[in-house]
Amino acid sequence: MQQDHFDVSYTEETAGTRLSFHCWPSSRLEATRCVAPMGALYTPLKKLPPACAPPTALQYDPIRCSTATCHAVLNPYCQVDFRTKLWVCPFCLTRNHFPPHYAENISENNLPAELIPQFATCEYELPNVPPAGP
Repeated sequence: MQQDHFDVSYTEETAGTRLSFHCWPSSRLEATRCVAPMGALYTPLKKLPPACAPPTALQYDPIRCSTATCHAVLNPYCQVDFRTKLWVCPFCLTRNHFPPHYAENISENNLPAELIPQFATCEYELPNVPPAGP
């Protein structure tokens, strides 16, 4: 059944997020024309339906944007060029190279969990946890 409108409550129930927008700007010019501020509310520790997140925590560090001021995490909203093995950060529009272990296996038919559209929320189990404060 195809919906005629975007169901905000469905997104909140399945991903635990509520956004102030429904379409991300695709260019800097389009971003400057946004009237409402961009914002997101996230529900931490929300139990997600099995189809909305990977079955287990991802056992590696997240892939981050290389820009010193951004560091956004690879996600389904990133543009991916499978030929050149690059991804574009949706926040700062920086082109980033995939790490070698991603680049050798990634294709349109073989996506990592972070790029699967249904998995907008991923949990990471970091192998190298930084030491807690003093």
